[in-house]
Amino acid sequence: MRVRFFITKSQFLRCTLLVALAVSANLNAATTELESHKSDNRKVHIPVLDNARIFAQFDDTTPAVINYFTSKTETAIIAFYNDNYGQASHSERKRGRLTLHYQQGSQQIRVVISPQDKLRQVDVIVNSN
Repeated sequence: MRVRFFITKSQFLRCTLLVALAVSANLNAATTELESHKSDNRKVHIPVLDNARIFAQFDDTTPAVINYFTSKTETAIIAFYNDNYGQASHSERKRGRLTLHYQQGSQQIRVVISPQDKLRQVDVIVNSN
């Protein structure tokens, strides 16, 4: 024996309306959450030396990166970033590259200085906690 279940047109419309309202509320909540994350991810300001030849720059949000060449000495580059970020928390040298680590509020900053012929390549990476 088969039992058939019928709903009236008005019941169907009520159910459809409830589903539409639930979907709309979920979309609105998701959109609000995305917009709040966008406002947290503002463009990151990364200072660079005056004579920098920038070859890559991604600073719209964190993690942010800028890469450039400069003719300045390693000592001058270190002094520049110490002036901008304060004293490095620590540094390490591996394979000829010097990495300086800084902390500015919720940002962790790494400055990597590499010799490139008569120039220095500087890579600055900014992450947020």
